[in-house]
Amino acid sequence: MELSERKKRILSAIVEEYIMTGEPVGSKFLAGKAGMGLSSATIRNEMAELAELGFIEQPHTSAGRVPTYKGYRIYVDSLMGSYRLSDEERGAFDGMLRLTSGDIESTIEKAGDMLADITGCAAVSTAPDDKAAAIRRIELVPAGSRSLLLVILTTSGVIKSRICRIAEDLTVEMVEFFSRLVNDRICGKALDAVTPQYLNMVKGELYEYTYALSPVLDTIAEEIKSVSAEVFVGGASNLLIHNEFDNDKIVKIMRFLEQREELLRVIGGVDSGVKVRIGVESGMPFMENSALIAAPYAFKGKICGAVGIIGPARINYPKMVSSIEYFSMLLSRLINESFGD
Repeated sequence: MELSERKKRILSAIVEEYIMTGEPVGSKFLAGKAGMGLSSATIRNEMAELAELGFIEQPHTSAGRVPTYKGYRIYVDSLMGSYRLSDEERGAFDGMLRLTSGDIESTIEKAGDMLADITGCAAVSTAPDDKAAAIRRIELVPAGSRSLLLVILTTSGVIKSRICRIAEDLTVEMVEFFSRLVNDRICGKALDAVTPQYLNMVKGELYEYTYALSPVLDTIAEEIKSVSAEVFVGGASNLLIHNEFDNDKIVKIMRFLEQREELLRVIGGVDSGVKVRIGVESGMPFMENSALIAAPYAFKGKICGAVGIIGPARINYPKMVSSIEYFSMLLSRLINESFGD
């Protein structure tokens, strides 16, 4: 719907003032706002029309107006200006580049915690879905006379590790033989190619070590099968400080944040640019007073995950959009520098 320039100015002013103060905005206030250049009577008439169109509403009879979901949507899509992060704000995000972890999942989880701390919202992030990745290396480390530490490293930087028990005492020759076999037969293969059927074929090459080492190949199959995109939530308790969420909604949102499949559905479709989903656009009725702002990150030139925040609908959209855009760029840089070799 195309609004007149005057209606756009008034709606934009209402949204920005309400975001800043949390108080309904009246016509007298807007008339006195620098640069508005309109009488309170004219503004009242325009506000009445904006209300009829569903962009603003009056929470109480004697109160001013507040934006509706529809009002926030048109503001984000076509009215808000850009926000330039200050050096101090960029510096807070730049601290992420000092994060060091042994694997890509831990790095993304810690980065999400940092995002939650900086924004005061709940942060949601997904690790790469490794189904399209390949196995880079498999390492076996003796962990006892009859146990091995199995470590699987994928090309996207995800590490899986597990202790395996075997039925015979380990020897140096046994470990060296098995290491050569799995790295010759399995490393470099796509995860979806390392099927149980393929591993059964590899078992045929264990020869005298079949009894002792077959369980280790079974463990490799289990670990590969378990690989899927992980979802991390940081700073969920930040939502408690926002007055927009009553106790009932907070409980429902907290439960939602525990549902991995639902979170993947909501944030997993973010595959380009910064996406803003306001209210029930997330598909959850209890999210009517909330907003999700997310952006994808890339590893080796491919979009492989997303990171974002969940906060109140009354949020500083220009600042948060710029923040998420900058943060996703830094996260791409961090994981490529750390795990790109």
